[in-house]
Amino acid sequence: MDTTICDLIRFNELLDSTIDPKNLDEEFITLRQVELERISKNSVVKHFSFIALSYAKLMELTVLLAGTYADNCQIQNFGDLMVNPRHIDVCILNARLIKEDYGISGSLPLWFKKQVHESIGSRYSEDLGRMVVDPSLLSHFVEKGLLLRTVKKERHRGLSDQFRDFIPGDAQLAFSTYVEEVKPIAHNPVEVLGCGGGRVACLDVASWLASSTVLNIVKGSLITDIMNVLREVMSDDYLKSINKKFEKAHNSLSYVNMGRKNFVNFPYDEEIPIAEWAEINNTLCHFTLDGYGMIQSELDKSLSNPCYKSPLLNSFLYNTPNTQDTMDSMDQKHHVKFQHHLTPPKQSSMTNRLN
Repeated sequence: MDTTICDLIRFNELLDSTIDPKNLDEEFITLRQVELERISKNSVVKHFSFIALSYAKLMELTVLLAGTYADNCQIQNFGDLMVNPRHIDVCILNARLIKEDYGISGSLPLWFKKQVHESIGSRYSEDLGRMVVDPSLLSHFVEKGLLLRTVKKERHRGLSDQFRDFIPGDAQLAFSTYVEEVKPIAHNPVEVLGCGGGRVACLDVASWLASSTVLNIVKGSLITDIMNVLREVMSDDYLKSINKKFEKAHNSLSYVNMGRKNFVNFPYDEEIPIAEWAEINNTLCHFTLDGYGMIQSELDKSLSNPCYKSPLLNSFLYNTPNTQDTMDSMDQKHHVKFQHHLTPPKQSSMTNRLN
């Protein structure tokens, strides 16, 4: 038995033995995801089906956790699992250099993102104005002086609060002038920005962030990462069943959250009429580990019988030529060196700095 299969068996045995539905959380699944990524990194084609089913087991745990959060109205945990990226870097632009040496007077973040796109081409993507780039690629721009630094955003802390002390003195002066100009506005800027402290400080931070930084998503939400792997390897029927469960989790969260406005400790209030419990129980998820057990059964069949073709997997996995050596799409990561360089401005001082 080859090393990868042995590692996969050990991984799944450890996963089965350490699952505790009552204490399951995002961190546990994330740690297992990292372990599985390590195993799958250099796998060959014959391992595709086993790795895909192992990822599916993590998906089933994620489904179970989403349902638990939804049924118990744990909105922040649910949002972290389903939507919020686990790691965002705030890339602080060298605004003075870009303006003076490159002569950029428009949007600095937009200009910078274009430079990234031109430098790394297809290895760049953008989501709602935020970059999705491997952090190692951005070191190129730090070396060239366009980025001062990158700072990891604290997940549950507002950008304004975290980066209040990062604003350089010249930027503070510039934005203070801006604040004076907008004083006649009737609404309260502090409330609009949702941050505490003085009015000037909040406007300074928000304005500086908008004009001098770019957000880079280093690690997306857990559900997004796992789904990106499964989308091309699992059957359409299985993917539809997963999406249906997540839809139910969203509906459950909305139902419970809305109900809390009318009932105390909804939906567990003993005073709720019996007639309403049928609707409540039908709306809540009440997810179990049955799906997890089904995936494990398919994995056992696949491991014991090399000719077995699981109906849960995309048929292309069994039609892939055996001459392919590496699994180049499983972990959704790219580690490619820069092939192009920024075009320096005409100024001689900048040419010397970048060369």
